[in-house]
Amino acid sequence: MLSPYPLQVNDEYSFEFITETGIRYKIYFLDYSYLFNDYTHITCPVYSFNIDAIEGNPDLSPGDDRVGATVSVVMNLFFSQVDNVGVYVCDTLDDRQQARKRKFDSWFYAFNDGSLIKEDGLAIVEGTEIYNALLLHKNNSQLTEIILAYKELNERAGDKDIS
Repeated sequence: MLSPYPLQVNDEYSFEFITETGIRYKIYFLDYSYLFNDYTHITCPVYSFNIDAIEGNPDLSPGDDRVGATVSVVMNLFFSQVDNVGVYVCDTLDDRQQARKRKFDSWFYAFNDGSLIKEDGLAIVEGTEIYNALLLHKNNSQLTEIILAYKELNERAGDKDIS
């Protein structure tokens, strides 16, 4: 097993690390509960999962598997609260969303110890495919309800309220 990079814990929702090549990453979680406002029976906290290179260019040193190992450590910390829910959305700004999805999938399957469940989603908004994933602990108290709501949200993502 690869050793993760040393992790700087900013708070329970924000982490940073620096790779051997000097790339500084920030992993953070933002409140995303508003997405589930129509599902009043869902009481679990929902967060977006984000990873940003805040210094350096990751394209210049691709294939660093220790990054995935470090992401896994953060996920395990976050999901130590088993009712936490994470949503990962692949950025579409540079048309590399499929590559981001493949990278995240490879990290998830390589480092998941079996305690997390990932439900993939695809939202189509104004013709743009937005790859996303729901992340939950397998012991989440509202697992089934959250997955059903998530699937419904993806299905109606492109709908517009015409009133």
